[in-house]
Amino acid sequence: MEILRNRLREVRETRKLSQAMLGRLAGCGQEKISFYETGKSKPQYQTLVRLANALQVSIDYLLGRTDEMNPKITLGDVLKEDEIDLILKYRELPKEKQAKLSGIAIGLSE
Repeated sequence: MEILRNRLREVRETRKLSQAMLGRLAGCGQEKISFYETGKSKPQYQTLVRLANALQVSIDYLLGRTDEMNPKITLGDVLKEDEIDLILKYRELPKEKQAKLSGIAIGLSE
């Protein structure tokens, strides 16, 4: 999987991350990152997910299934219409009321 190792190194360097830092962010350690970048080892699925999340790219990009590093995601892809409305209303509130509402939401979620 030459494309994976090349893209892993390319994105890590673009994000100005050392192998050690990426390893910490992805929970796998510097040595594993080195093995992935040299092709000595291949990440398991869960590690690949953590690497993509840490690098803020899609798994498809790392695997060479797309050349688009940052997929275009819209709010509608991840939020329902009523959730978008709620966020927009929240943003219209003064900072003090935003803080109060955030406190209430946190309290309700506990």
